[in-house]
Amino acid sequence: MSELKTEEEQIEAFKTWWKKNGIALVVVIAAGVGGYFGWQAWKTSQANYVSEASALYQNLLQASADLSDENNQKTVSFIAKQLTDDYADTGYAMFGQLFLARVDAENGLYDDAIQALDLAIANTDDVTFTAVANLRVARLLLQKEDYTGAIARAEKVTAEEFAAQQQELIGDALILQGKRDDARLAYQKASEALGVGVNHPLLDIKLKDLVKG
Repeated sequence: MSELKTEEEQIEAFKTWWKKNGIALVVVIAAGVGGYFGWQAWKTSQANYVSEASALYQNLLQASADLSDENNQKTVSFIAKQLTDDYADTGYAMFGQLFLARVDAENGLYDDAIQALDLAIANTDDVTFTAVANLRVARLLLQKEDYTGAIARAEKVTAEEFAAQQQELIGDALILQGKRDDARLAYQKASEALGVGVNHPLLDIKLKDLVKG
């Protein structure tokens, strides 16, 4: 009987404990299970989100293969805007702005192209991407004959792997300002940045012309 009583006491004790703690336990378990499935759902949602952005970007790439076609230009512009509006926190949005700037530049809309590139720069911390975008802005400023602005923008490029492009662009701006000696120094820096054994025929021509002059 003592054993039976002990079992009954255990049951009663469990019932008492359950009344006090059972609901809280269920809530904790439910929260844990819900959290797990919530996490899985979130991961699936994120994967779908990135997949959608990637699909849009692939369509943009296809359209950009022939930008002489006005319809393709419109497609690129539309998709680039959609990527920026709906997928701004993905790399696809940044690259979409590069293509949008290209379309604008080919149509002579230099200010719009610069605006697109500046928007991309403002939304990334990627040094390489920022360097590429700043160099493109500098080239557009050359097209606008804003030589001082082009040099200032090129000088924002700090990544060493772009030193040759940076210095050549600065040299181009200086030569257009009639500053031949400064231009020659910039071209020489560009040549040195390329390294030994790397050929750049156009840069060599620029240097030779300045030496002859």
